[in-house]
Amino acid sequence: MRMCAGSYRTIASVKMCHLHSKWFVVLNMHNSPEWADIVIIGNGIAGLTAAIEARCLAPTARIAIITEQCHPTINTPALKQFAIGKLAQEQLLAYPAGTERGQRIRVINTRVEGINAQGKFLVLRGGYTFGYGSLLIATGSRPNGLPAHLPGRDFDGVLTLHCLQDYLDLRRRLDAIDSAVVIGGGAHAIETVMSLLHHGIEVHWLIRSETFLPHILDRTASTMVLENTRNAGAKIFTKTEIIGIVGRVGSVIGVITNNNKMIPCQSVLVCTGTSPVTTLAEECTTPMMYGRGVYVDEQFRTSVPDIYAAGDVAARKNPQTGAYETQAQWYAAVLQGRSAAAVMTGHHELAAQSMGVPWHATHLGDLCMLTVGNPLHKFAGSTICTDRSKKKYCRMSIIDDRLVSYLSIGSAQPDSLAIKSIIDEGLSIRHIKKALLTGVFDARKYLTRWRSQEALAMVTSGKVPVVKPLYYPVTPVRSFPFVSPPATIATVQRSSVLHPSNASGPTLNAITRMETIHGDSVDKPDYVLSSLAGQSTIHGWEQNARPSTGKLPEPISTDMESILLSLPSRSVARSLWSYSEKIPAVKARKSSSQHKGQGQSEKANFLL
Repeated sequence: MRMCAGSYRTIASVKMCHLHSKWFVVLNMHNSPEWADIVIIGNGIAGLTAAIEARCLAPTARIAIITEQCHPTINTPALKQFAIGKLAQEQLLAYPAGTERGQRIRVINTRVEGINAQGKFLVLRGGYTFGYGSLLIATGSRPNGLPAHLPGRDFDGVLTLHCLQDYLDLRRRLDAIDSAVVIGGGAHAIETVMSLLHHGIEVHWLIRSETFLPHILDRTASTMVLENTRNAGAKIFTKTEIIGIVGRVGSVIGVITNNNKMIPCQSVLVCTGTSPVTTLAEECTTPMMYGRGVYVDEQFRTSVPDIYAAGDVAARKNPQTGAYETQAQWYAAVLQGRSAAAVMTGHHELAAQSMGVPWHATHLGDLCMLTVGNPLHKFAGSTICTDRSKKKYCRMSIIDDRLVSYLSIGSAQPDSLAIKSIIDEGLSIRHIKKALLTGVFDARKYLTRWRSQEALAMVTSGKVPVVKPLYYPVTPVRSFPFVSPPATIATVQRSSVLHPSNASGPTLNAITRMETIHGDSVDKPDYVLSSLAGQSTIHGWEQNARPSTGKLPEPISTDMESILLSLPSRSVARSLWSYSEKIPAVKARKSSSQHKGQGQSEKANFLL
């Protein structure tokens, strides 16, 4: 909805009507305009990080966060420690109290119900609208929970653990719980199990599959983790699901499993994973590509101009498998928020050009787990190397002398970022293969040797080496085609906002869902999300095109004290040397002559 600056006083609050399953806006007359250069939906760690980074890069920009959450941004990985009393509630804050106010970031506590991409404004609860120059969707994820038809799922004592309110509820109940059932087969479940054991509670852990983390760990690694958890005191049941929850006067007293076994307990804790919140992709007037997450390119741009996504909701292309995947992890959300902020403010040079392969490091009881890449993915021409001892296990996938995935479980954790960089940059592991496999890899020693060799090569050849990433055989990603709406459709849509009765059927159906289909079928062509290099930023947005709205609710209060929890520092160099504390970060590249036969294939490797 474009308009001149003099039109501000003629636009106002809105009235919503539901027509053919789509929302449209009927404008009333008012006068106070509501807009911001950068609008962020969601105040999780990705959203707040993006807002703070955007303030650093654009000191004069108007920045607003719109969130349904009734509290400031918290450190969600610390919730398990908070539940058992190791942390106070104030210590959960990710940034000091008042950070938003100090950074001149407006926080609005309400719900976003739709996006008008042509007019560049949001439709809020209560019929308000809010204009944006650049929009970041950071709506996070929601818990999967128990099936809706499961008997007894609403009894008191059944808790789906996900947000702060869930853990506040759990903490209030802990002293009255002698026995609990934990449901789920992932890292969240085992962290919950170990937290309850630490509190002296009897724990029955139900896992639906035969192994733990079946999509990440092989059977050997799973067995090692489960044995360690049993030794800690947990009672573990694999290939087990609950078919009902037993209650007395509305409270939980036990569960019934698919093995017809009754397990007495006072609480059922559900940790069955999460799903990205893609509601706004569905409620956008311009088709936005999404499936399990909102599809984004390497700079976190969606398929709709000036709209970005970061955090749990963003699905990025995995360079190894070619599939669009979400990465619901704290560290990844921080980096994504920073990169999105850099792009939205026009500082493309500060955005991470490629975040590389996914990685995850966590504690599983007294064991440390590290996964880099896709440990169970079968790469063409790869060799699997494993090392198993009493207290540690390592698995590596290698193509020639290049590492493509890494898994480590043991009492100590290897240098995770160094190993990730080795995979991302396609470095040779010919001389460190054994050290990586046995878990005695010395990153500093390896980097020092590599630096000396590269420096000698530069002096003797007079050429600057070039590092080329390893080519991964990519499984084709097949999806429905995305077609940008022609100008005539945009015109009709803008007209329908003013006059809903004139809207046509095809225009109303504005959302196209993009499903990723894997396989060898050739009945559909391949499609790839465009890089959308022509998307504008706040610096290129027409300043006189801001829609106005009525008065919005007051910002939520953040006047609580807290302890600042450390966040990953901004990355200034992707060089592996930057991970060493005593060696300066220097970017070095290998000669392209060392990668014969990869030239043409690499161009097709990274399409975003």
